[in-house]
Amino acid sequence: MSRILIIGAGLAGLSSALMLHEQGHTVTIVSRGIGGLLLSNGTIDILGWEEGTKNTSPVHNLPSSLSAFIANNPNHPYASIGTQNVFDGVKWLVNNVELFKCTDKDPEFLNTNVLMPTAVGAVRPTAAVPLSMKSSVLEDGKKYLVVGLNRLKDFPVQLIADNLSRSPFVDISARAISIDLPIRGGKEHDATGTTHARSFDEGLNSHERSALIEAIKRELKDDECVLIPAILGLDPHTFVEMEAEIRTSVGEIPLPPPSVPGRRINDILTVACREARIDIQLNAVATGFISDGNKVTAVKVQRAGRVSEVKADFIVDAAGGYESGNLARDSYGVIKESIFDLPIFTPEVSDKDFHAEAIYRTGVRVNETMNPVDSEGNVLFSNLYCLGDCIGGALPWEEKSGEGITLGSAWAATQAIKTGNEEL
Repeated sequence: MSRILIIGAGLAGLSSALMLHEQGHTVTIVSRGIGGLLLSNGTIDILGWEEGTKNTSPVHNLPSSLSAFIANNPNHPYASIGTQNVFDGVKWLVNNVELFKCTDKDPEFLNTNVLMPTAVGAVRPTAAVPLSMKSSVLEDGKKYLVVGLNRLKDFPVQLIADNLSRSPFVDISARAISIDLPIRGGKEHDATGTTHARSFDEGLNSHERSALIEAIKRELKDDECVLIPAILGLDPHTFVEMEAEIRTSVGEIPLPPPSVPGRRINDILTVACREARIDIQLNAVATGFISDGNKVTAVKVQRAGRVSEVKADFIVDAAGGYESGNLARDSYGVIKESIFDLPIFTPEVSDKDFHAEAIYRTGVRVNETMNPVDSEGNVLFSNLYCLGDCIGGALPWEEKSGEGITLGSAWAATQAIKTGNEEL
């Protein structure tokens, strides 16, 4: 089997590493730091809004909407990835991350989106949710108790309840309560979601955990479902235990970063990589490459003040986009890909975009196997594969397509590597 180097330790990097390990390859990950999962909602988005914020209703039928979306957006990453790779990539994650086992048994899984509340009480569509958000899926006719914590910012509990109650997408009733939970003995007055989550992980010895459960029980009315910030433990078992103790359905609402649900997924995938003996090297920055014709033979990696050349048979670029510095825009407005000096493109969608959106859509162009290509469609490096945010043509946060692009491109690339390796 082959030696494979993956650049990046986010969802794309960790997932593709495990997919390739399943094929029997020797895999190494290099990354400047922890990946972007800690910025995610912890859900799986495929396509929520066909026209982004211009839509007046969310996508419901995923297969037909995704096919129509690809036909209308030929420069979008989905056009290269293909619907089957998107769904296969998502199914891989669901089958390998225990948090999503509640989803794969749903007969509507990957057929329709569900509607989730946000941290301001808006409603957003997503394709799959973890167990801790199963009861956060909004259903007509249900009653919700929205629980806020005085020492946790970025969760305006009354605004959330009011907005949910008047949402045009669902017919529900919601009321709000706020609890003063003495985090760390009352010494913290502006505690983060991560600080709360760690305190609940202490089990039966956690005073904060017991205080929260008892306060919710006192306020809870019949037939109400509890909606609470996504802070119920970094350990996934903590949520299960606390929901059982509250004795009603409990659903988490994602918060602004750092994301506890995203951290849970990151930890599960990282542990799986460690158990698979996948070498994860952090504080390792890919700065350049060495090539022989149309093949990359080695990647230059800087760590601890020196640069080494890491040789590999296949290279997977999962280093991200602007947020990670993989794509960079200089003072002259020139956008570059920072490792392999790949040409970038900006799709023409002038009827939709203003200038900033055009910049955000800029990225690397790929073919159906995720190899980078030039403007004529010629493959630049046959053993290099580009995944996720570095691919141009999308506005994932607006379309709600981020995980679909990431997992779909990871699946497409790893299947191409499998085929290529069999032909060697």
